[in-house]
Amino acid sequence: MLLNPSQAGLRADDDAARLNALRAYQLSPDDSDNALYEDLVSIARSIGASEAAYISIVEDERQWFKASLGLDLKETPRSIAFCDHAIRSSEVMVVLDATADPRFADNPLVTGPPHIRFYAGAPVINADGFALGTICLSDSRAREGFDGAPLLAALARQVAALLELRKQLIHQQLAADLAADQRDRLWDSSLDMMLITTTDGLLVAGNPAWEKAFGPVPADGQGHIRDYFAHPDEAEVVHLASGQTDVQLEREMRGHDGQAIYASWSLAREGELIFGIARDITRARAAEAQLAQVQRMESIGQLTGGIAHDFNNLLTIITGNLDIAQKRIASGQVERAEAAIANARDGASRAANLTQRLLAYARRQSLTPTLIRPTELIRDLQPLAAQALDDRHELAVECPDSLWPITVDASQLENALLNLVVNARDAMEQPGTITIHGANALRSEEDMHDGHDAPPGRYVRFCVHDTGSGIPADIAAHIFEPFFTTKEIGKGTGLGLSQVQGFVAQSGGFVTLKTAPGEGTTLSLWLPVTADAFDDLPGEGSAGLAEPACRPDCTILLAEDNAALRAHVSDVLQEAGFNVVEAEDGQAALNTMRSAEKRPDLLLSDITMPRLDGKALAAEVHRSWPDIPIVLMTGYAGGALESCPHNVLITKPFAPDDLVALVRRTIATSQPG
Repeated sequence: MLLNPSQAGLRADDDAARLNALRAYQLSPDDSDNALYEDLVSIARSIGASEAAYISIVEDERQWFKASLGLDLKETPRSIAFCDHAIRSSEVMVVLDATADPRFADNPLVTGPPHIRFYAGAPVINADGFALGTICLSDSRAREGFDGAPLLAALARQVAALLELRKQLIHQQLAADLAADQRDRLWDSSLDMMLITTTDGLLVAGNPAWEKAFGPVPADGQGHIRDYFAHPDEAEVVHLASGQTDVQLEREMRGHDGQAIYASWSLAREGELIFGIARDITRARAAEAQLAQVQRMESIGQLTGGIAHDFNNLLTIITGNLDIAQKRIASGQVERAEAAIANARDGASRAANLTQRLLAYARRQSLTPTLIRPTELIRDLQPLAAQALDDRHELAVECPDSLWPITVDASQLENALLNLVVNARDAMEQPGTITIHGANALRSEEDMHDGHDAPPGRYVRFCVHDTGSGIPADIAAHIFEPFFTTKEIGKGTGLGLSQVQGFVAQSGGFVTLKTAPGEGTTLSLWLPVTADAFDDLPGEGSAGLAEPACRPDCTILLAEDNAALRAHVSDVLQEAGFNVVEAEDGQAALNTMRSAEKRPDLLLSDITMPRLDGKALAAEVHRSWPDIPIVLMTGYAGGALESCPHNVLITKPFAPDDLVALVRRTIATSQPG
């Protein structure tokens, strides 16, 4: 590839690296390809109408001329070379009168032969950004001006291209020399494995390092490279074009002792042979895995540290207020005790909310999706969102009546939108407007290349836009990470946006961010429209389904392995008028079902239980008694319940009233008629 010097990214600050790069070209004054460079020198001399033109190679202590016209010198010390100055810039260096330039007025090349007055030199910059030398013009007479710099720079690029071609030829010659003399010093002493195969993958020869790892190459010529790969899907022969070099790949292989060997291969083809050099990177892989484990542990440490900090604060609130309540009850101060109990309940609620945020980030929270009208949800949310703002901010709501219905956990969607509104408020230092906007959106096949895995189809897009200063790119890259926050200590947990992203992803959608400094920020939640949403849409006046009535004297079969929690839930249901039959685990509940003369009206079961968990219990009950409704309780669902799509979930901790309402609604909707 030919590079413009100004595009090559000149690396002029590391001369040691430049000299190392220069050595790769193996240049000398006696090279057989000098005639090619002499043609370019001739063109340069004609363009510049100059006395002398030459290509200078700048080494550590000297400069020498790979090709020259009109110049008697073969080389000069680098210390007096004009070209040593020219390689320090990507631009063409022009000296119109050297005697007037303090850098060169006393230079021996100016005061003595060849008496340089005018000089123009274009740096020859290789693909790695190193200036290897120059193509130059010089005269013994000063000039008033020089307009040939662009053409001289173009010739410098051609010199760079010739040098790159030379390096490629050197690589090919090295491969050919290795094929001609397999037992040279490099072949025998290299710690890297070297292998020669046919283009079909048949082994021809392997060096001692190869034989140490994989054993001798079979003498019958039937050994094949695929026999040494650990995985069959990686056993395909790599096809190289003739003359192709520097093909890099990594493979897991099996040594002659059966141990795994990770090898990093560099391949080249010459004629009908493939030359491969492999380095054993097994230890490096192990070190990388160990480093990744350390980084994972650091991440877990950061996560657990944040959790511990927040939970310890909340536990202090809960236990402290319960102690206060106990003392006040003992002293007869019942009304004051109720205030302390209310504070403890508030702390417990906040702890439950923190747990839900963590589960939302991990996409493991238990959702209760219902069919909703987005327009009504946003309008119902407007007063609450307005209360979250202060006098500096205005709230605008743009919500057409034509929004498609969606199936989603309405309370979680409300929390997500409120979270975005609060984040927008906190991010806006100046007065401004926060807009909640809803719109129907179609996602086509062409949109599948936008970096999101969401399938094409119909979506409702919920946007929260602010007119603030925008988010810098370095911060925007981390805003969805857990416990990442730009707020002051104590002002935020850093879980808000990770919770939003987790909830939306678990609901089948995705989140997009549009921001730029000075242009505000828009966060958009894309939630899919279910195929049957229009047929099952509830009646007007409600964002969700209406709650039907439940007949009295219903029997609940309760399966919960935690005795204290089982007793608590049983008390709640009995106080609400239900008959409760208790079971200590899933197997006991199933046995009760099988032996009962009268089937219960509803199964209420925990998910995580010994002997038979709630998922398996629900599946068995649904298979044997499909008319019995099921409600599952969980503090951690551990994944979706694909095998039991009929189940209704309630997440721990839950309020007694919420549990009773859900049980009544589930029984009522399952009753015939």
